[in-house]
Amino acid sequence: MQNRLKSWALWVAVASLLAFCLKEFSGADIGETLNGFLNVLLPVLVGLGIINNPTDKNNF
Repeated sequence: MQNRLKSWALWVAVASLLAFCLKEFSGADIGETLNGFLNVLLPVLVGLGIINNPTDKNNF
Protein backbone atom coordinates (compact mmCIF):
# COMPACT_ATOMS: atom_id res chain seq x y z
CA MET A 1 0.00 0.00 0.00
CA GLN A 2 2.82 2.40 0.82
CA ASN A 3 4.37 2.03 -2.67
CA ARG A 4 1.06 2.99 -4.22
CA LEU A 5 0.89 6.19 -2.20
CA LYS A 6 4.34 7.22 -3.46
CA SER A 7 3.31 6.79 -7.09
CA TRP A 8 3.27 9.99 -9.15
CA ALA A 9 0.63 8.48 -11.45
CA LEU A 10 -1.76 8.01 -8.54
CA TRP A 11 -1.50 11.65 -7.49
CA VAL A 12 -1.85 12.90 -11.07
CA ALA A 13 -5.00 10.78 -11.38
CA VAL A 14 -6.43 12.10 -8.10
CA ALA A 15 -5.68 15.72 -9.07
CA SER A 16 -7.21 15.18 -12.50
CA LEU A 17 -10.35 13.66 -11.00
CA LEU A 18 -10.72 16.58 -8.60
CA ALA A 19 -10.17 19.12 -11.40
CA PHE A 20 -12.70 17.34 -13.63
CA CYS A 21 -15.33 17.22 -10.87
CA LEU A 22 -14.71 20.84 -9.94
CA LYS A 23 -15.02 21.90 -13.58
CA GLU A 24 -18.24 19.94 -14.11
CA PHE A 25 -20.05 20.84 -10.90
CA SER A 26 -18.92 24.43 -10.36
CA GLY A 27 -20.46 25.72 -13.55
CA ALA A 28 -17.42 27.90 -14.21
CA ASP A 29 -17.50 29.65 -17.56
CA ILE A 30 -14.33 28.68 -19.39
CA GLY A 31 -13.67 28.90 -23.09
CA GLU A 32 -15.23 26.33 -25.38
CA THR A 33 -11.83 25.20 -26.70
CA LEU A 34 -10.38 24.80 -23.22
CA ASN A 35 -13.48 22.96 -22.04
CA GLY A 36 -13.18 20.49 -24.93
CA PHE A 37 -9.49 19.97 -24.23
CA LEU A 38 -10.12 19.31 -20.54
CA ASN A 39 -12.97 16.93 -21.35
CA VAL A 40 -10.48 14.79 -23.27
CA LEU A 41 -7.33 15.19 -21.17
CA LEU A 42 -8.61 14.79 -17.61
CA PRO A 43 -10.40 11.42 -18.04
CA VAL A 44 -7.33 10.05 -19.86
CA LEU A 45 -5.10 11.05 -16.94
CA VAL A 46 -7.52 9.46 -14.47
CA GLY A 47 -7.57 6.26 -16.54
CA LEU A 48 -3.78 6.08 -16.68
CA GLY A 49 -3.63 6.43 -12.92
CA ILE A 50 -6.13 3.61 -12.47
CA ILE A 51 -4.29 1.12 -14.69
CA ASN A 52 -0.85 2.02 -13.30
CA ASN A 53 0.95 -0.63 -11.23
CA PRO A 54 3.54 1.11 -9.02
CA THR A 55 4.84 -2.17 -7.60
CA ASP A 56 6.26 -3.18 -11.03
CA LYS A 57 9.25 -0.96 -11.84
CA ASN A 58 9.73 -2.41 -15.35
CA ASN A 59 6.24 -1.73 -16.73
CA PHE A 60 3.75 1.10 -16.52
